[in-house]
Amino acid sequence: MHRVLIVDDEPVIRHGISAFIDWEQEGMSAEDHYANGAEALAALERESFDILITDIKMPLMNGIELMKQAQALCPWIKVILISNYSDFEYVKEGLKLGAVDYLLKLTLKKDDLLAVLHRSIAMLEDERKQDSELILYRQSALYLERKREEQEIKRWIVQEQVTPSAAAGAPEWLEEPYACVYLMLDGAEDWKENNGYLYVQLLLEDLQEAFYERMEKGSALLVAENSLFLIFPEREGESVRQLQAWKQGVEAEWSITASAGLAAGLGAGWLLQGYAESRLACQQRFLKGLGGWFESGGQESKHELSPPDLVEAEDWEPFYEMIRGGEPASHAIDFALERWKSRALSPEQVQQEACMLLAGTYRLQAGAESLPPEEQELIRKTETLEQLAAFMVSELEQNGMSMIPQLSDNGYGGQLITRALEYIAAHFTENLTLQSVADTVHLSKSYFSLLFKKQTGRNFIDYVIELRIREAKRLLAQDDSRIYDVAQGAGFKDVKYFSKVFKKGTGLTPVEYRESLKCSAEQ
Repeated sequence: MHRVLIVDDEPVIRHGISAFIDWEQEGMSAEDHYANGAEALAALERESFDILITDIKMPLMNGIELMKQAQALCPWIKVILISNYSDFEYVKEGLKLGAVDYLLKLTLKKDDLLAVLHRSIAMLEDERKQDSELILYRQSALYLERKREEQEIKRWIVQEQVTPSAAAGAPEWLEEPYACVYLMLDGAEDWKENNGYLYVQLLLEDLQEAFYERMEKGSALLVAENSLFLIFPEREGESVRQLQAWKQGVEAEWSITASAGLAAGLGAGWLLQGYAESRLACQQRFLKGLGGWFESGGQESKHELSPPDLVEAEDWEPFYEMIRGGEPASHAIDFALERWKSRALSPEQVQQEACMLLAGTYRLQAGAESLPPEEQELIRKTETLEQLAAFMVSELEQNGMSMIPQLSDNGYGGQLITRALEYIAAHFTENLTLQSVADTVHLSKSYFSLLFKKQTGRNFIDYVIELRIREAKRLLAQDDSRIYDVAQGAGFKDVKYFSKVFKKGTGLTPVEYRESLKCSAEQ
């Protein structure tokens, strides 16, 4: 019988959950007299439970902290969170830690609770079955020997050396030709976000066990949060083909994909090089896409030997000029992609330059000094160049309309012009005049005109026209609307005047500009 612990500081909720279910009929027993996390933790220290149903916000110890402590005491325990609408940030943290699900107090129904309880029981029973099967397997001498080999090889990698004495005690198969495969779980960050860090680690351990079941000789090491390093004897490609079939099988069985880098060598002394080469080969997924099987070129790349911050600076002024000129964000990113593809950079170095470029575009806007940490983290989580490009296009398009130039000073005059620029950014497609904007900051038209030129380096009307041309470029890139409609949408009342101004500013008529965009997209 599965034991359930119910914790909530509101007695009506606690007892209501208890009364919802016929626990004995469902093969469970429940205790519902714990009003806070501290009391529940004391109960967990006295005896074990299988399922924890807990409120998130409680006195003395909240539900998230209780969950952490409960998992430490009872690693198998399944947690169901009870929350209010305002608790969503806590709910996300709980799900990352491995909670089975969450239920809202205001809409809690018996069927919903039963469904989550049944799911928790199914998970418990599956894990116990797997544990019993694993115990039998681990009792074999072969398994214990392979685990010893695994730990020894991991020690070599951590210490970055294979001493003569260590090589002398290496497995015999390392003295024959063998393959090194660096296997990275694709979409690991999404798995962590949706299922929790522990889920990913358990998945990697399952892959490790599956490798040992399939390959008669070899070792499988957990070497990162989302990676395995596999070493096994190689016989004229037969073992590699066997591992490729194994990879396809586990991907289909667990509905996952993984990218693999392959290197081949001979002798225990070559193993560290095999680790480096296979890891570098796997990084090709950043350029070539996820789920592939990538072979090493046979030597370490220069970028592996240089830290990312030593990458030589490139002239990115054309990129910033495209941003300033209102070109489609995809064009600026295409320029960056060409640069990155032509240089031998690691994924980390490309991501670092992407952060630099976005930060540079933010500096073109008033008050934006650096790239927010959360956006830097999202860039670092991209797994392919395609994902990185899509993210950057989205960010540039989102921030393009709010671009405001940096001012010459931050004094009172600068504050007034900043307010004016913000007003212009919101209304430049309307019938905007020098007088109407001057009125918003309570200055005379003549003084505002002088102050605007001093602070921005541009005449008021020239600046407004620049914004309107930028908007016209955006509209021309979106669809095949009539030129008249594009002119109206960008704030130009006269289509002939719009065409003349547009050609003077870009060198192309609106029609020619749209055709140039189509040609670029087809290339």
